Amino acid sequence: MEGLRQKEQELISTSGSSIGEVQEIDSKLKTLTEKDMDLTKQINNFERQSDSLNRDLHDLIENETKLQQILSAFGFDKNMETFDVDPIVQGLTTELSSLNALNAKAPETYLEVSYGYRSMSVRKNSLEEERTGIVRFIESIERDKRQTFLDAFDKVDKEIRLIFNKMTGGNAWLELQNEDDIFNSGISYLIQFPNKPKRESTSISGGEKTLAAIVFVLALQKLKPSPFYLFDEVDAHLDAPNAERLSTILEERSKESQFIMVSLKDSVIQKAKLIYGVFPKNGVSNVVTYKDKRVPSVKTT
Repeated sequence: MEGLRQKEQELISTSGSSIGEVQEIDSKLKTLTEKDMDLTKQINNFERQSDSLNRDLHDLIENETKLQQILSAFGFDKNMETFDVDPIVQGLTTELSSLNALNAKAPETYLEVSYGYRSMSVRKNSLEEERTGIVRFIESIERDKRQTFLDAFDKVDKEIRLIFNKMTGGNAWLELQNEDDIFNSGISYLIQFPNKPKRESTSISGGEKTLAAIVFVLALQKLKPSPFYLFDEVDAHLDAPNAERLSTILEERSKESQFIMVSLKDSVIQKAKLIYGVFPKNGVSNVVTYKDKRVPSVKTT
């Protein structure tokens, strides 16, 4: 589970970096698009101005021709004072040449911007595909994590119900506090002893809490068994019948795991396969060992 969480955090960090790149590329694409539109507008303006100047020049030449024809018809004399249009024509021609030079550069710039736009679009699409793949993988991990948790929850809940009923004849079970958000909510451990109302494990007496805790530990053992368990007088607050039921369950579970238990209850000690008894004598601690119900041997320490 820890490995999955770590992988999830790495994927979330990677996803944040990819999203940052996508946003940066979107900003660049927007700038290039605006520049492309501005250049297109300039090209259109220059083309309109060029067309207007060409028409003006054509009209001037045509008017000059007509005037010359009229003047010839009326006996035009070169010595007559005339209006020189050459400076105007020259100025218009110069302006037209300048506009043609600008128009020649604009298409080249347009091609560069268009190529950059296409390159950025391809990169953006690639990043979006990568981001989609990462999001799908994270969602898959989330589904697996949720299913793993629910499987473990169901298994522990089933064992709690079975063991508690076997020990007390009552009922105990687990409940999710929020099934829609299981990882940010808690789990309630509900207990109902025979002829008593159901209560949460935090609201029962000391002896009942001990019993509930033992049941929970034994249920967890089924989920992920350990090689051995060490109990230190967990039966101290149990009455004789419950202590005997606990010893029976531990005897059954000892086939799968080893249990080391400190106890003062006869019903528990009778079920043990190996017993160490400690008692004082003349100020010295003595250890008595029982194994397979043979005659005890005494050691002095």
